[in-house]
Amino acid sequence: MVKPVAQIRILPPEVAQKIAAGEVIERPASVVKELVENSIDAGATQITVEVRNGGLELIRVQDNGAGIAREDLRIAFEPHATSKIAAVDDLFALYTLGFRGEALPSIASVSRLSLYSRPAEQQTGYKIYNSGSDFVVEPVGTPPGTTVEVRDLFYNVPARRKFLKSPLTERRRVADLISRLALAHPHVSFRLVAEGKPLLSTNGSGRLLDSILLVEGSNVERQLIKFSTSTSWGQIQGYLGSPQMAKGNRSGQVFIVNGRLIENNTLRSALEKAYAGLLPQRSFPWAVLVLEIRSELVDCNVHPAKLEVRFADEQAIFNDTWQAVRSGLTAKNLAPELARPASRSPEPKTVRPAVQTMLRWQPETWEFMDKVLREHKPRTRPAQYAAGAAPEIAVAEEVRSRTQEARVQVQMSPKSGDRELSDDSGEMRQLLRSGRIIGQLHQSYILLETPRGLWILDQHIVHERILVEQFRAEWQNSSIKVQEILPVIVEFTPAEAVLVAGSLDLLAEFGVELEPFGGSSFVLRAVPSFLAHSGGSWKEEILEIAQNAQKTTESRDQALITLACKGAIKAGQYLAEQEMRALLDNLAATENPFTCPHGRPILVRLETDELLRRFGRA
Repeated sequence: MVKPVAQIRILPPEVAQKIAAGEVIERPASVVKELVENSIDAGATQITVEVRNGGLELIRVQDNGAGIAREDLRIAFEPHATSKIAAVDDLFALYTLGFRGEALPSIASVSRLSLYSRPAEQQTGYKIYNSGSDFVVEPVGTPPGTTVEVRDLFYNVPARRKFLKSPLTERRRVADLISRLALAHPHVSFRLVAEGKPLLSTNGSGRLLDSILLVEGSNVERQLIKFSTSTSWGQIQGYLGSPQMAKGNRSGQVFIVNGRLIENNTLRSALEKAYAGLLPQRSFPWAVLVLEIRSELVDCNVHPAKLEVRFADEQAIFNDTWQAVRSGLTAKNLAPELARPASRSPEPKTVRPAVQTMLRWQPETWEFMDKVLREHKPRTRPAQYAAGAAPEIAVAEEVRSRTQEARVQVQMSPKSGDRELSDDSGEMRQLLRSGRIIGQLHQSYILLETPRGLWILDQHIVHERILVEQFRAEWQNSSIKVQEILPVIVEFTPAEAVLVAGSLDLLAEFGVELEPFGGSSFVLRAVPSFLAHSGGSWKEEILEIAQNAQKTTESRDQALITLACKGAIKAGQYLAEQEMRALLDNLAATENPFTCPHGRPILVRLETDELLRRFGRA
């Protein structure tokens, strides 16, 4: 049966508006973005944003801008009604964030919207709200400026509501957006309130640095690099983070073009190329780049939500941005600084000598080993040995008698005369316990002499494997030992604070006890007992656990690994011989002494046969 051709028809206005809303309004953060940008375009210097239930129940945006005159209220809700452009050429001379006139009608079509507004010269304010298919305008008392209340977002589009994340995630997206808008417009005082609690407040001083410190925390000031460069197309300036501020993702990168927050691969590539060679693998720079470009050289009308722009000369933008960032980085001393805690007076410390100066250094020299081999390895092989029937010749007792420190056991193979030891884990554990500790290499690797040769073990990975198995056993038995510490204030960005606040119970399960301390700060009061002396900042570990705060075995195991890594001995740390012996004994008792929790090898073996071959003694 041939399907009849459908008749072409014009869509009803309500259907067309919902389609338009689908392009512009994806989630609560999209509503907040459109309304705040309208406030900025209206000249507001104070903007307050309030959300409830992640913005699904309520979004309220209040400003002190120019306001909307009574006669313009109804027109403002007509599709493509705007005060910002009048002709096609205006699209290439934009000095406002909005220009399409789609935001208010789109939001109103998928929510219950009320708008209150009063220009300063108008004595009475007015309220407009949608009632069925029409809008109602009523006089109302309201301060100068505009307030928009959006309730029950997507109440009439249940399919769109199903695609949203949890209220916590949506609230975090709003917090991240306001944080970035505060960086893009430091002259505006922003206030964000979520679920009745203030999350962010900026002072609108006009200084980008002030906004950065309010968003990121005052402790990052020493890590910031200010830069500014003039170009043929305009100016690029901002702040770059030192390598110590690098993140495991691109969430720390903010790009602002003519006051507009954007996402742009050209700028991102230029930034990351400028940091090439300065960051570890899979790390991304933190930066706020502010570009002022002549309006005719940038096209903002290329994305439904205005998140992307197109440059007239992408190559010039790339080259100039790369050069500006690289120059800013090379002009700064990027060596990390050891900050002294401000709250404590310096205390004299006893300098601990290197462990090598304390070890009983009695190595078996090559001359000694040559003598042992000459005495016990015949120059010619008797005929009866050719068939592989030679008896094993043990020399361990003689070696042991010649040096009290040696624990070497050399055996001749029945077939070849070469030494062979089985690869079973039981023997490996025995060798870990009985091998002779030579010392440390670069205070990072434990050198262990065994009958097989030289074993090199990464001390951090050894301790990490021990801790993760101990911690896992404690967690499975619900017996994690917690120790109170001196309270530590941990500062987060507003978006991070929302994430942490929603993960407090999970963090407590792992012995990390946090309490809200106002704004985006928390007080760390207790940690697992084996981490009580770890010191340093806990911010990254807390965020990593919170970001994987799913009640699954995999995410919980990742949290255990994160904490074990935090508490493990670090590379560059001196260890006494007794400490190294304790590590090796504990490693031998683990379930998996071969690899770290991330899959990296714990030890590297340099076999004696290989040493003999390389020295031409085989």
